[in-house]
Amino acid sequence: MDSTNLERNLYLTLLLMEMEKPMVIALNMFDEFEKSGYKIDLDKFRKYLGVDVVPTVATKDKGLKELIDKAIKVAKSKKQYRKMEYRLLFDKFIENEIDGLVEKLKKEELPNKYPLRWLAIKLIEKDEYVIQILKKEIGKDISPLAKEHIMAIEERFDDDTETILTEARYGIINGILKDVLKKPKNYNIPFTEKLDKIVTNKYLGLPIFFALMYIVFKLTFDGSGPFIDWVDGFINGYIGKYVGLAFSSAPHWIKSLVIDGIIGGVGLVLSFVPLMMFIYFFLALLEESGYMSRAAFVLDKIMHSIGLNGKSFIPMILGFGCNVPAIYATRALENEKDRKLTAVLVPFMSCGARLPIYALFTSVFFVKYQASIVLLMYVLGIIVAIGVGLLLKNTKPFETAKSPLLLELPPYRIPSAKMLFSSTWIRTRSFLKKAGSIILLAMVVLWAVINLPSGSSPDNSYLAKAAKTVAPIFAPTGFDRWQTVASILPGVIAKESVVGALGQTLGVEEKSEKEKASFIEDSREQILGLTRAVIDSFKNMFGSLTPGVFEIESISNSTFSQKIKSVFTPLSAFSYMVFMLLFIPCIVTLAAIKQEFGWGLMFFEIGLLTVIPYIVSTVIYQGGRLLGFH
Repeated sequence: MDSTNLERNLYLTLLLMEMEKPMVIALNMFDEFEKSGYKIDLDKFRKYLGVDVVPTVATKDKGLKELIDKAIKVAKSKKQYRKMEYRLLFDKFIENEIDGLVEKLKKEELPNKYPLRWLAIKLIEKDEYVIQILKKEIGKDISPLAKEHIMAIEERFDDDTETILTEARYGIINGILKDVLKKPKNYNIPFTEKLDKIVTNKYLGLPIFFALMYIVFKLTFDGSGPFIDWVDGFINGYIGKYVGLAFSSAPHWIKSLVIDGIIGGVGLVLSFVPLMMFIYFFLALLEESGYMSRAAFVLDKIMHSIGLNGKSFIPMILGFGCNVPAIYATRALENEKDRKLTAVLVPFMSCGARLPIYALFTSVFFVKYQASIVLLMYVLGIIVAIGVGLLLKNTKPFETAKSPLLLELPPYRIPSAKMLFSSTWIRTRSFLKKAGSIILLAMVVLWAVINLPSGSSPDNSYLAKAAKTVAPIFAPTGFDRWQTVASILPGVIAKESVVGALGQTLGVEEKSEKEKASFIEDSREQILGLTRAVIDSFKNMFGSLTPGVFEIESISNSTFSQKIKSVFTPLSAFSYMVFMLLFIPCIVTLAAIKQEFGWGLMFFEIGLLTVIPYIVSTVIYQGGRLLGFH
């Protein structure tokens, strides 16, 4: 239980106790509870509930040993609580009706695993889930048994039974807390409430949200830039050098596969790991501090325009990290049509896997405006999602009823370093696993189709011939070279592989090392390079938050950069970035949609995310040309 919000948390506790299961309560965040000046009589609290209560501070490992010891003791005792030891009674009239229904249930052949009193309460509350489960298990509907008891209670209290029992539970909770809880004498408005008056203000809320996102992207690019350069040098200049020497006598095709296909392709993707670690860290900071719930609250009004509420934006915010958990997060939405519409809109949110694409093109064409352009990508994704939502909300499969936003706004807190780094590492590890499996496979397959038939140039490869056939279709979007068209398909496997695909299709090769190899000297240079990267990262991030420039040298001053400029203009590059923002998500996201909603919605998503990006990119490119951009 969250000790800083006992009233709400006790409600779930009472529901669990009605199930007559042994339990131990962890009264968590107890340090914040005491810091706020509250006091609780734990002995009385334990007596009222009939179960053990242990104060804990999970982030500092306080109380956890005692909690585990008590939990093990309860589990080993195999003791079912005697009803009067834990049961908190309702109003006498309600209790009489519950007892009456229990007597009827005793005459039915019901599974032993369900406590009869709990079943009686659920039937009186007209709980459809429980009614259907029982119907499936015993082969008949026993809800009519509760009809006269429901009518008696509703007639007595002039309301529906679910509301009556809910209010009764809160009455029990308030009675307990009145006796065991002492509020501070000088009660001040909590810091959380003071700050919420600013960050959730109807005029300031949105500007603050976009300002914070701008700062996140600015710090991400400024901080990760030196590390991207170092990782690129480490993979291509250090690992690539010695792997090249190891394969110097190998057949040309094996050397090409290893150097160009694996190290060149996957290495180009891996060089953006620092960028993703930084964005994951800052997103975790916003989530764990409690701000992201406020963002959902602020965006509630916008979400209402498409028939959803701010709660639907929570999966979308998760989509900024990865679309896959965002699809599963739609389970938190009560309405099935809300779930479907939210799932359709989630892929429009720019996931972390798209960041390497933005980093590549902003480093080549938009160096002075990196953070602003990336923020624009995120905002554009939200705008397009809203537009699509407006079109779909009145169609039968997605027609939703507007519902109010009921959302917990947790207190602001400084996240622990352990929690931040754990969240960052889990997400980064997921990316590295993908790079070691899916992306590696994609790069090898791509290398094969670029180099087949054997001995042909990339321009005459199987991939080039197929891409050249399709390329004219992309003329209105501005990127109709076969190399750019060929790089789109790997993005369906994993968006991160687009950068590696561009490197391979454009024929980017690292210069071969002619000088003598000195492993010790090269290793020393890598360690010094990493040290310089750390220092430069801190200087870039904390030197200034004003719009500035930090070039990712490994991209901006490379052969790759020149190759990119030969097939893109700033306008077509921007059009391509928008296309990749809105294009079909990775295959894992599609699998999640299929698992949650079936084949129909998955194929609908594929069709929608093929047409929408083409239309939007065409409008941007053609509109830009009319305005004189190139």
